[in-house]
Amino acid sequence: MTVALVALLPDSAHACPVCFDPRDENRFAFFATTIFLSLLPLGLVAGVLLWVRHRSRRLADDAPSPDSAVPQVAAGS
Repeated sequence: MTVALVALLPDSAHACPVCFDPRDENRFAFFATTIFLSLLPLGLVAGVLLWVRHRSRRLADDAPSPDSAVPQVAAGS
């Protein structure tokens, strides 16, 4: 009996404001906010990955090439 009450409790609570709001403006606002909050972490991860790629390319371009390295003289020569 407890399982049945717990299963039916969300139907009586009407906890979802999007499903039961008669105004389309509010429904669209909840929907748009849901999409925004779902895509925000993906955008942040993509931004960090692009920044890391950009930074690593800049560091690779600024690094001296092995051909331009000054030859070292052996000690005692």
